[in-house]
Amino acid sequence: MKITLLAALMLAFAAQASRAAETASFLDIGVGGRALGMGGAYTALADDANALYWNPSGLSKLEKREVTASHAEMFESTRLDFLAYAHPTSQGTFAAGLTYLSQGKIDGRDSLGRRTAGYDASDAAVSLGYARKLEIADLGATFKYLRSHIAGTEAQGAAVDIGAKRAFDRVSVGAALRNLGPGLKYQDQRNDLPLRLAVGSAYRFAGGHAAAAELVNGPRGAGTDVSFGGEYQAVKNLHLRAGYTTQTAVAGGSGFDAARGLTMGLGFRNEKWSLDYAVLPSGELGSSHRFSLGSRW
Repeated sequence: MKITLLAALMLAFAAQASRAAETASFLDIGVGGRALGMGGAYTALADDANALYWNPSGLSKLEKREVTASHAEMFESTRLDFLAYAHPTSQGTFAAGLTYLSQGKIDGRDSLGRRTAGYDASDAAVSLGYARKLEIADLGATFKYLRSHIAGTEAQGAAVDIGAKRAFDRVSVGAALRNLGPGLKYQDQRNDLPLRLAVGSAYRFAGGHAAAAELVNGPRGAGTDVSFGGEYQAVKNLHLRAGYTTQTAVAGGSGFDAARGLTMGLGFRNEKWSLDYAVLPSGELGSSHRFSLGSRW
């Protein structure tokens, strides 16, 4: 009952947001080969250091110190890197992370479309998280310092993520409100952050298999997306993954357009190491490849 009230409170916060142009879209890209290979349906399943991004309450599941690093080769020269460290203690789990998006050199254009001098663009977020197991649910929060740089213009800001998870034997449910903050101001214009409310559920099968589904709502005009996916342990420590998300599918298009929402991946995981890979469609831009490496001790 109390976790339902918490989810309702998250929705109330989201509903109060006014619709406006969004900035810092790198906060909505997603990290970790495991999560993205399952279509991004990870809010209820998050149980590793990547939970710092997806649902900070999932950090409370860690029993060992963990570090994870992920790299995404996207379109053109755009790259996304994520690094996180989580440290469980008797007082809860503390975590820190860094997200960095580099867009390389971008060609400049004047009002007539003629090429001018190029410029650089990048975005970064420094995150500090905390999670704790309580009787009613696992709760967590992440504070993020944001910095965005475009040519000679720079904007800074802050945001907060809050999340909750509850397990019922093999079933788990979770909710997370991501990127709650005042937005970033470029010169005299302030744009909103990509506020997202995610609600999901997951089921863990015997044999190391899992399935998950979730809804993600962007109350500032981004609409609602559906994601679902799963992982199958083909042999010991080797997982095959697949998923689907409407975030990258093209609504009302052909069957090929709808297939752009498909995701695939695989991963090797044991008690100390994890290596994950995922491939995601990016529409006319082709596909992006995600790699992540984790260590626990």
